[in-house]
Amino acid sequence: MHDFDVLPSVVILLSVAIFVVIIFKKLKLSPVLGYFVAGAIIGDHGFKIVLYEQIHVLAEYGVVFLLYAIGLELSIERLKAMRKYVFGLGTLQVVLTSVIVAGAVTLFDGDGNRTAVIIGGALALSSTAVVMQVIDDNRSQSTQVGRISFAILLLQDFAVVPLLVIIPKLAGENLASLPFEILMSIGKATIALVLIFVVGRLFFRPVFGMISTDAEASSNELFIAATLLIALAAAFGTEYMGLSLALGAFAAGVLVAETEFQRKAEESIYPFKGLLLGLFFMSVGMKIDVQEIYAQLSTILLFTLGLVTVKALIVTGLCILFRFNTGVAIHSGLMLAQGGEFAFILFKLGMDKGILAEDTGKLLLLIVTFSMALTPLLSLIGEKLEAMIDYDPEKSPTLVIERGARDLTGHVIIAGFGRVGKMVARVLQAESINYIVIDVNSENVKEEEVNGFPIFKGDISQAETLAASGAERALCVIMAMSNQVTQRKALKSISKHYPELSIIIRSQDLRHSAELYDMGATVIVPEDYETGLQLGGAVLKAVGISEYEIARIKEQFRSGNYVMAKQHEDVPDEF
Repeated sequence: MHDFDVLPSVVILLSVAIFVVIIFKKLKLSPVLGYFVAGAIIGDHGFKIVLYEQIHVLAEYGVVFLLYAIGLELSIERLKAMRKYVFGLGTLQVVLTSVIVAGAVTLFDGDGNRTAVIIGGALALSSTAVVMQVIDDNRSQSTQVGRISFAILLLQDFAVVPLLVIIPKLAGENLASLPFEILMSIGKATIALVLIFVVGRLFFRPVFGMISTDAEASSNELFIAATLLIALAAAFGTEYMGLSLALGAFAAGVLVAETEFQRKAEESIYPFKGLLLGLFFMSVGMKIDVQEIYAQLSTILLFTLGLVTVKALIVTGLCILFRFNTGVAIHSGLMLAQGGEFAFILFKLGMDKGILAEDTGKLLLLIVTFSMALTPLLSLIGEKLEAMIDYDPEKSPTLVIERGARDLTGHVIIAGFGRVGKMVARVLQAESINYIVIDVNSENVKEEEVNGFPIFKGDISQAETLAASGAERALCVIMAMSNQVTQRKALKSISKHYPELSIIIRSQDLRHSAELYDMGATVIVPEDYETGLQLGGAVLKAVGISEYEIARIKEQFRSGNYVMAKQHEDVPDEF
């Protein structure tokens, strides 16, 4: 019989978490901070309702699922499209911040080289949870600040993996053997990753494929069970080899990201990741002593200000080096100036291994927590500064577009931003596909800029506008405007200057499809027929036809150029 039952503890934790997190959301603060407060209230230094030792094992699985989810974001194609900013800008940010912070720690404590490595590496990382929440709240995922933040955060998340391998090795008595031990760990990690990838390629696709052939199973328990099995089996494999649980979960995520089941796997583990990660943050909060905060408040505020300033300056300087506008650089710097949730993991690991003093670790946790709490305010300041610094009415529209699109590769250009264009943008945003919008209406551009869309004033039929939009690097152009004269003018220009660029065009029907195809259109989407298909599909669903059969019928009409749907219309026979 156990000395304690974990179930009442979890019930209490969930009850308090729900209450506190709701309050924090009402105050427009990060839920992560709510978890810290909840843990502090009921934990070791609060009312002692639930103790750290009772739930820390369960909470660690939140880290496993977090790393698995990060791995799912790292598809090879996505990395290729963002490689300059992920591996260039992101790597420089992590290395420079680590070196500068570690150097500062060494100046204070000449004998604390091991401590300096942990503190430098941990404080170089920003908060993925808080930053992405702020970006979501501001609807700025598709802006330059959103893309810069995502690229740097992606590299930071990737950098956690070697840090998780290195820190336990710092606990050794003989630092002279540390390079050898690290090489051995890297070798073991390489073997583990190769095994995971080999076994995964033999196992993942067939298993997921069998599950997906059954429509009911693919959407229910079996797929979720398979997703959990993959993450936990890989985590167990790396731990068995003396490495971290998180490393295996991360590798499994990367592997699944290369399959067509990536999105479904992401949806399957999301509730587990959120719940268990919340327990992890509460377990960190249980170690927070409010009296200690009060006693060291001035020290905490001073070091928080120092951390925010150093990180903001480094990110801002690097963004300017990569030729971003000054306002965008400052906004990005302030957005990424805080410490992150991985610092809690790394500091806790350092304290558990006896490398980081308990008092130092607690102080650092409080500094990181305070810096995370400042993020919404820092983002707001950055937004205002960007608007002030980068606003220049004398800049040519072409230059504005060029500066806003210079970091894009493999993106989509949306021409026209009415209801149709906006829906296209939302679909692309849901799948994390980068895009840029060009519209001739100044009022529309001003209005949608405020709503967080990457929209610019310009005429898509002009060669200068196309070049500024990065058409040579783009995936395709979507012509969402309804004006047929504008469509034809733009179609001629795009086909002339970028003949290899795919052009998807909106059309009311297929009356002029032959002419549009001859002018260079790649795909024509006829509104009338598509509306009819959707209405017909709704009717079929209402009478009990399966989703699979409805999708098959729709595809049959589309592949036949809607031949059955337009048999009474005056259109050429070949269409």
